[in-house]
Amino acid sequence: MDYKGYHVVVKPSSQGDGFWLGGYEILRNGQMVRNRTNVFPGFLYFEAACTDSIEHAKIEIDNLRAVPGSVIG
Repeated sequence: MDYKGYHVVVKPSSQGDGFWLGGYEILRNGQMVRNRTNVFPGFLYFEAACTDSIEHAKIEIDNLRAVPGSVIG
């Protein structure tokens, strides 16, 4: 998924018993800028963990772009 010039790779992780935690990588020009794993809250459905991961990544991109001198700004 692309967002504001960055590419987000969704990587939820299974915690067993059908429980999923979010996770993602943020890439720019093919290089990893941020990597997050085991993002809370957890979900009972893989698709919900993917959607939540995308939303977390978008917020992180927005916040980091707002900081002057940021690595990904």
